Amino acid sequence: MISNKDLADKLYDIADILEIQNAKWEPRAYRNAALTISGLSDDITVIYKKGKLLELEGVGKSIAGSIKEYIETGKIKKYEELRKKYPIDFTTFRKIRGLGPKRVYSLYKNLNIKNVHDLKTSIDKHNIRGLEGFGPKSEEDIMKNLESFMNVKNDRLLLGYVIDYVDNLINKLLKSGLFEDVKVAGSIRRMKETIGDIDILAISNKPDKGMDFFSRMDEVKEVIVKGPTKTTVSLGIGTTCDIRILQKKSFGAAMQYFTGNREHNVKVRKIAISRGLKLNEYGLFDGKKAVSAEDEREVYKKLGIDWIPPELRENTGEIEAAQSHSLPKVVEYDELIGDMHVHTKDSDGMNSLEEMAMAAEKNGSKYIALTNHSKSLPVARGLDEKRFNEFNIQIDKFNDSERQIRLLKGVEIEILKDGSLDLNDSCLAGMDFVIGALHQNLRMGSKELTNRLIKAINSGRINTVAHPMDRLIGEREKLKLDFERVLEACKKNDVLLEINGYPERSDLPFDLVRKAKEFGVKFSLGSDSHRIEHLRFMKLAGAIARRGWLEKNDVINTLGYKDILRLKR
Repeated sequence: MISNKDLADKLYDIADILEIQNAKWEPRAYRNAALTISGLSDDITVIYKKGKLLELEGVGKSIAGSIKEYIETGKIKKYEELRKKYPIDFTTFRKIRGLGPKRVYSLYKNLNIKNVHDLKTSIDKHNIRGLEGFGPKSEEDIMKNLESFMNVKNDRLLLGYVIDYVDNLINKLLKSGLFEDVKVAGSIRRMKETIGDIDILAISNKPDKGMDFFSRMDEVKEVIVKGPTKTTVSLGIGTTCDIRILQKKSFGAAMQYFTGNREHNVKVRKIAISRGLKLNEYGLFDGKKAVSAEDEREVYKKLGIDWIPPELRENTGEIEAAQSHSLPKVVEYDELIGDMHVHTKDSDGMNSLEEMAMAAEKNGSKYIALTNHSKSLPVARGLDEKRFNEFNIQIDKFNDSERQIRLLKGVEIEILKDGSLDLNDSCLAGMDFVIGALHQNLRMGSKELTNRLIKAINSGRINTVAHPMDRLIGEREKLKLDFERVLEACKKNDVLLEINGYPERSDLPFDLVRKAKEFGVKFSLGSDSHRIEHLRFMKLAGAIARRGWLEKNDVINTLGYKDILRLKR
């Protein structure tokens, strides 16, 4: 069985090679299809078997034919032919900042650089600086970006591209009629930004039939171990999944045992021992007598501990807080009624204003901020003052309509190299929500970069700082900022920090969220949606907020539309 990731990578490769060949529209078409497939919650094979390939956004007849070919034969003829001409590891090079397809091709054409090993060798020999269009500075930047990529490289999967997939698995198991209950545990239940494998717990009075059904699901690539109470399989998305079938009377204890990280669980078990009890996946025992097992909350209660939300079970003080009854009442997902970071096709998004608004309304949002990029980010087709004024007229017309959802006039504005902002004051005065962002010229020293960001924070023109660490998980390290100085400036100016739910970003990380909360800084949450399918990433932003111990009043997304309009700037 192929995986969504493998297929998406091949479509991205085709797009990169077609771009090298100066094809006009095909690169964008293949990238759109690859983006859709990489974000699917179902296996592409399942969608193909249902005959629904052409229902996928960006997938036309030609690309659908390539997908069909790949599923049935394991190969795409067009891809194989292009790769013979260009034997380059585009998939890896895409993850290294500053290496677009044409630069990669130049390195291959002139220095026969095909992969990361070749690239590093050429850098070590200082061969790149002599190429036309590069030079010593380019060579140095490529070296730093390569080092950054190598430092953060990992094989874990991003939660945002797994969670819906797992929900679908669970729903199929429940609909089979063979299971009384099925729940996910482990790092997915903790809503950790990346996951290594998948843990599913189930109750069934037909365990043999249940395991047979699970093992034969379309999503299963290979059965590794199969037994009456535990089965391990390899899934098409590129990870393993354990399913354990338990008795109902011990389900709560199992959920406790298989949810927290190792350190959390060890500490809870030590508390049990200190009370003369024993805690394992089957229950909390006093000798051979079960004190508690069926209900997870009761397991904690019998140990003198308040119930701890799964997202907090990381051994970062939550157990001590639960013992002293001082855990925060973390913000609930349904209290997040707006999305403060959304793009449309007017910059680098895929959907129109109306399409994004209607999809967000369907998802339950009361309002969204449309925050297209500003003019100094040409790669994202950023808008200048004139285009923003025209776009904001469209927002006014939409808000005058009978739709229930409200739109906020916003911008993700470039913080320029000197710390100034990318649009004039007149344009910014017409905005409801301004997100200041660092996207370019990021190789400054820590002090210089921090001063640049603080100048923008002190300007009185921005509401929040976008994805403050600018990390890309598995690809790019976080910025080397003096974070305490940034927090001081945000606190002084009532500027928010963003929690960006886009899976690759997941930024701020939860530990820095908690530090910022202790400083008294508040937050905006955004999906950073570039198409309607991305709107679901608001849940990931909410998860980071919860993991960072944020409460309702720490997050502006819990405010009503009119209260958002009154925010200070």
